[in-house]
Amino acid sequence: MKGTISLSLDPISTLVYVALLILTIYNIRLSWNLAKLKSSVAVKPFESLSSLELNEIEKINHDRRKWSIVGNIFFVLSLVLAFAGTLNQLAYFLTLYTVCNIIVVKYNTQTFNVIRADRHS
Repeated sequence: MKGTISLSLDPISTLVYVALLILTIYNIRLSWNLAKLKSSVAVKPFESLSSLELNEIEKINHDRRKWSIVGNIFFVLSLVLAFAGTLNQLAYFLTLYTVCNIIVVKYNTQTFNVIRADRHS
């Protein structure tokens, strides 16, 4: 019929949109929990960290940096696709960006847990 708009989505697109919604909510929840943890717990001074703790932080930060770079690449691709791509492509790359952000927040949580003052070694 001429002039009608079809609102049907293929199953893959629906899955991407649902995944994006769920992962975004999970990312917000993780970030909120990390912010609450940071504001409620004291951290050790840098001078009191052991060499083992410093090595652990260095490894975590190295891995976190890699995921952060990958996430930034997905974000830039999402910006490009917002103007030149389809909505499905945009949702797909935003989902990948969100996954990278979740991983970065988990690494930030690991780093914070290493430098907590009340941590029992």
